[in-house]
Amino acid sequence: MSISSLAMHPKKSICATASDDFTWKIWNLPEGELIMCGEGHKDWVSGISFHPKGSHLVTSSGDSTIKIWDFMNSSCIHTFKDHVNPIWAVDFHYTGDFFVSASMDHTAKLFDVNALRQR
Repeated sequence: MSISSLAMHPKKSICATASDDFTWKIWNLPEGELIMCGEGHKDWVSGISFHPKGSHLVTSSGDSTIKIWDFMNSSCIHTFKDHVNPIWAVDFHYTGDFFVSASMDHTAKLFDVNALRQR
């Protein structure tokens, strides 16, 4: 397993990692104990970001999808399929209402979290 990205939780002593084994993981800090693992992408997970309120994660992948996760339930609540090539990175806006993605298809896209659609 190789880690491709990581994100610190905005309020808790945990971090999330994205890796090439098609999963994301959440780790307790400073012990480094694995406390959760999420599966659902069909290729490497390239980017990861916590929602500013700490309730959700967004992940990007080599499978050209972006997923929003309710990490409290370890479940995917929505999958975006707006890119045609692998997606390198995702990051939430500080309000939590939007996130952006950067893809190998030479585009950056803005997504509305509340409407669950690309802007």
